[in-house]
Amino acid sequence: MPEIRRLRTCLLRTVLRYYATRAGLNGQRGSRRLRQVQRVTSLNFSLRMEFIIKIEKIINNGMGLARPAGGKILMVPGVLPGEKVKVSTRKEFRGHIEADLDEVLQASSARIAPPCPWYTDCGGCDLQHADYDSQLAFKSAFLSEAMTRAGVVCESAVPSTALASPNQLNYRYRIRLKIDKNGRIGFFRKQTNSVVALSSCPVATKKMNAALAFVHNFSQTQATIAMYNELELLHSPAHDTITLLLAAGKNQKTSPELLTALTNCPEIDQVAFKIDGKINTDFQLKPLGQIFSVPLTQENRNINYTLTWSADCFSQVNANQNERLVQLVCELAGDMRGKTALDLYCGMGNFSIALALSGATVTGLELNSESINWAERNAGAAGVNCRFYVADVPTSLRELANDRQQIDTVILDPPRKGLDKGTRSLAKLNARQILYISCDPATLSRDVALLTRSGYQLKQLIPVDMFPQTHHIESVALLKKIDIAAASH
Repeated sequence: MPEIRRLRTCLLRTVLRYYATRAGLNGQRGSRRLRQVQRVTSLNFSLRMEFIIKIEKIINNGMGLARPAGGKILMVPGVLPGEKVKVSTRKEFRGHIEADLDEVLQASSARIAPPCPWYTDCGGCDLQHADYDSQLAFKSAFLSEAMTRAGVVCESAVPSTALASPNQLNYRYRIRLKIDKNGRIGFFRKQTNSVVALSSCPVATKKMNAALAFVHNFSQTQATIAMYNELELLHSPAHDTITLLLAAGKNQKTSPELLTALTNCPEIDQVAFKIDGKINTDFQLKPLGQIFSVPLTQENRNINYTLTWSADCFSQVNANQNERLVQLVCELAGDMRGKTALDLYCGMGNFSIALALSGATVTGLELNSESINWAERNAGAAGVNCRFYVADVPTSLRELANDRQQIDTVILDPPRKGLDKGTRSLAKLNARQILYISCDPATLSRDVALLTRSGYQLKQLIPVDMFPQTHHIESVALLKKIDIAAASH
């Protein structure tokens, strides 16, 4: 694309000369004004160019990638591999150009009609135009490519498709919507901070959609809802109840009238205000929960239990796939009877309780004290002896490594940023095996690369589709200490 840059520069100079003449920019003062005009014009001036290209592949941000001859890489949303498309450039970066899809000239056989009427505007989903088998293949490729770039080799081949979700639509048990100053409720428009008003969301559960439809109609007549920034809907899988949270900034006053009006909705079971990130203590909300039945194939038995948590705790949005994820972790961990397990970022015990019921002695670490309270309750309800501590994970790992604690298995499910600097301390624990659950292939591959340079071997890597219709991917990596891995052959 060098011709684009040359043409843009030429036109920009012409525009600047025009503005300089109109503004009478002469002398020192004029030079300063000219520089100001140049900065403003450079930021706002853009030249859209049209191209016809063939899409090579989908990359891990959900966009299609094309490599025009002699030009920069083009990234385009809403396309599929092999498609011939007409695009127009939107924004140029140092190493690539982002473009908008104008027309599909030759469509892929994997292209389908998106189930959401707001798909082309809403920024929530980015793969609804692809059939589900293709989505699963894309996500496996994202994971494999991230490991290849990091120089990590997995002993077992990565499955060619991600572990499918039981539900491709209506799978989310929690959604967080934006509220604009006009009271419109929805998600941000793609690449903007303007709200696309929604009356339904095809990836949310049907019960949540009933509540969302009520709130959408309600917001068109009740201006007080614009006092708030966000609206969160939570569906409890175990109790089939809906909780609505209205969020606002610090010192925001609550509206009793609004609370009463929303509580009268038959689809909403409880309402509370969340001010500055914390639920108002005036509200005694009932907990959420999920019933689990996890088969332990190596022991030929099932473990059945219930987890409960508050609206302040993290929980996986795809409840049915989360049950499969817990089962997968238990299978990869193997026979845990009489073994010790350290669960990092344990939350309310999503993995801890299942591992304890399978025979492990579990210690869980988590910074959120509310989650630790519920982890202890869940352990008590399941009748297992776990120890949970409110702790910063990287700091605790350094201390455990220095104390030379003997741990058989480490399970970690960190936030998107991964473990990062704490990975060195994790390696120093010399655990027999590590099960790393991740929602970001880039940070996972970074941390796994360090672990493989520190005496571990990546034995298995399983992509898990926790978020159908989007480019986001969950995965589970099993690493074993090399001397132990060799002894098992």
